[in-house]
Amino acid sequence: MMALDEGLHRIEEEFEEHVVFFYEDPLTFGGGHFVLYPVEGSSPRFAIEEQYPPGVDWSDEDRVPTSWTWVAEASLPQPDGSYRWVPHGEGEVASADYAVLLQIAEGWAEALSAAIEREQSHTPVPARVADTALTTRPPTDRPM
Repeated sequence: MMALDEGLHRIEEEFEEHVVFFYEDPLTFGGGHFVLYPVEGSSPRFAIEEQYPPGVDWSDEDRVPTSWTWVAEASLPQPDGSYRWVPHGEGEVASADYAVLLQIAEGWAEALSAAIEREQSHTPVPARVADTALTTRPPTDRPM
């Protein structure tokens, strides 16, 4: 469990410009116990939820997860105007395979970061009125 936690913090540090890591309560927020979000906004998200043996839950300080489920999802508008979390990838990883889960989470963070970078590179910088006046004004030193 500690290795997963450390790995998620490493991912947050590696992609700190675009990704932030939170601990959450899946019963309250519906995501997972460990959730990666974009720095700007709350969608999409990558949520990891601990799975326990019968009779054990999140509140048990001695809990040891048997596996982790993960879901990559986005909050999308519905025809009635509401929003709903829609998964676009999900799976389950045994506890011993936490490195696989970290690879999946890192791939998600890398793809999100690349998409944000691409979007930002296509966003035009708005021109200021003073700048356009200098470039569109006819020269005054020519005879008319």
